[in-house]
Amino acid sequence: MRNGRKAAMLCLTAALLVSACSRAETPRITPTPVRLHLAADEVTYPLIQALTEAYSTINPNVVFFIEPGSPAEVAQKAYAGTVDLAALAGSVPPSPNGITPWLGDLAADGVAVVVSQQNPINGLALQDVRDIFAGVRGEWTDFGIPDRGVIEVTVREEGDGGRLIFDQVVMGKIPLSPSAVVLPNIETVVNYISSRPDAIGYLPTSRITGTAQTLLKAIAIDGLPPTSENVASSNYRLSRGLRLIAAREPQGETRRFVAWALSGQGRSIAVAQGFFGLN
Repeated sequence: MRNGRKAAMLCLTAALLVSACSRAETPRITPTPVRLHLAADEVTYPLIQALTEAYSTINPNVVFFIEPGSPAEVAQKAYAGTVDLAALAGSVPPSPNGITPWLGDLAADGVAVVVSQQNPINGLALQDVRDIFAGVRGEWTDFGIPDRGVIEVTVREEGDGGRLIFDQVVMGKIPLSPSAVVLPNIETVVNYISSRPDAIGYLPTSRITGTAQTLLKAIAIDGLPPTSENVASSNYRLSRGLRLIAAREPQGETRRFVAWALSGQGRSIAVAQGFFGLN
């Protein structure tokens, strides 16, 4: 009898141990914190910010630091390896040490020639735009717009990505008008042109959204407006790609972020930011 009671106690103890083990939580492995250093020019900065925020929501152990700069500065940091990844719009500056960088095509946008919504003009020939910005023809009446004054030409500062493609495609070797007003950033361009019906300038197509879209008008060039179809196909003359750039092929967490950014989810964020998908 005593042996039976002892055996019952042993069975009960074993059952309790099994029950306790089954209730024990599986140990959780804390992901190792990762810090990635990126650089982006003025055009790509909002997109990179949106992409990194979304990626960190999915991967909270990854922290990003984004450093702004001009296209030349951003490329230089990528070549020097002082950042893990860089992003810029337009052509990639050549490497000073002859290395061939790794490139990833992210999205596309255009540089739109813009006027105030109060200006009735809807399109110009490329040669007309060149004449205006060179100061050869300086009144809106020269282009069939009555009751308008002298055209106020605005440009961005030297080294700006929009100015680089504008000078290359539109101006060529023709110098800009000496009376052109140099504006320091995109917000100033929007405010300046929207408040002056006789002004003209240029902006990234990705920034002509929201309030800017109600204040400014992107005009057609040679009959082609800067629509998503025209820009993505490069039929619009002032089209450019947005690229990720690194001194060498990304590895580790940087590689995983790049793969995600170039996936459908990343490209949907680019479209939501006002950029265009790639054909």
